Amino acid sequence: MAPRGKERTHSETRPRVLDLFCGAGGLSVGFDAAGYKIVGGIDNNEIAVKTFTNNIADAKGLIRDLRKSDFSDIKDFVGPSGVDIIIGGPACQGFSTSGGLSRTRGRDDKDPRNQLFVNYLEIVDLLRPSWILFENVPGLLLYDNGRVALEIARAFREIGYAVVPMILLAADFGVPQLRRRLVFVGNRTGSDIAFPTPTHGNSDLWKNYALPFAHLSRIGHGGNAGALAHVTFDQACGDLPPLAEGQTLDRVPYAADPASAFQIRIRVDSPLVRQHVADTLPPLDRFAAQILKPGENWRHIPSQALPDRFRRIRPYDATTCLRRLRGDQPAYTITTKFNEATTGAFIHPTQARTLTLREAARIQSFPDRFVFEGTAGQIRHQIGNAVPPLLSQCLAEAIKPFAVRDIEGVSSLPVRDVVIISNGIADTDILRLKAPRRPNLLEQEVRAV
Repeated sequence: MAPRGKERTHSETRPRVLDLFCGAGGLSVGFDAAGYKIVGGIDNNEIAVKTFTNNIADAKGLIRDLRKSDFSDIKDFVGPSGVDIIIGGPACQGFSTSGGLSRTRGRDDKDPRNQLFVNYLEIVDLLRPSWILFENVPGLLLYDNGRVALEIARAFREIGYAVVPMILLAADFGVPQLRRRLVFVGNRTGSDIAFPTPTHGNSDLWKNYALPFAHLSRIGHGGNAGALAHVTFDQACGDLPPLAEGQTLDRVPYAADPASAFQIRIRVDSPLVRQHVADTLPPLDRFAAQILKPGENWRHIPSQALPDRFRRIRPYDATTCLRRLRGDQPAYTITTKFNEATTGAFIHPTQARTLTLREAARIQSFPDRFVFEGTAGQIRHQIGNAVPPLLSQCLAEAIKPFAVRDIEGVSSLPVRDVVIISNGIADTDILRLKAPRRPNLLEQEVRAV
């Protein structure tokens, strides 16, 4: 089923993608690598849009506050051919079901925290893409006992789209990072919905932890005999030159030949290391970076060296605070403050500093050829707010055969194993889907348990 107003030939088989809230373009980098055509990206951050357009070939950028209605400019921006897929995701933490998000229940348009999603829906309804991909924080499934997630699904259904939410762990798809994301995938074509089957895993990863999302819809988060091991920090960053706190290296040779499949992939079309920049540390961060061993955190620092506020923290809380990474394990979630050791597990495994811009970009799976615009602080925000491109590529590859069939009427072979969820899944099951971790099945059905 083609979008309204489409004016193109049957021979064009690259689905056209619009990226809302695009930031630097993590989602678009993945879709581009999977063979889609990125029409453009829209964001209110001028520097991020510049990064987006400089790195994604032929993609246009529009600096636009999507809280403002009247989207005629967006329809003009995408052009008469329209778009086949809309990707992106507004912040949802502020959603409240008291006013509702659906038309039948009434929408609280006065709440600016709701406005982003309301307008996202309006843009989808205006452009009528065949498929959508909407990403957000996993906590959205927990918020208000899941009612907000169900309200989002119902709001999409009212404009003709069936969507399914799923929590994915980036490390299960080859990203060297224990980062969880919530992804809604859906369509208005009636096709079943596909998610990528995990390629990596670690059955021991959560053995001693209470996984907060264990009872919610998820794929992976474990391991099996057919999965590859998670990509470690050393496998991701071990070929980058060493540098000291506060030092900047740009356009310099790599320290070594690529020593892992990840390094080979990430270095394609990049002859030199770019934006390898380490921040200057405050005294406490510097002390931690000098004395901690890999895997240690604030609890291993002498109490007299810690500020008073640490005495109010229980020993088993804040386990990533002032934590030195281990080279033989994936990194933890990259945030916008990966230069500050007190905000997370951001101390280099062996060097006395926090992560550099390039290390964080690699941990997010941005290719080395991807160069960010702006100051170091602006770049940290672009990196930390991005969806890992490699995770995005896996999602894009999973839905591509179905999207191409729906959009162009052309059959194509799948390029990766997928799990299939029925388009007509009931609300009672939408928050408790589980995908078996069986390798080498091009299609497998997901059932509620």
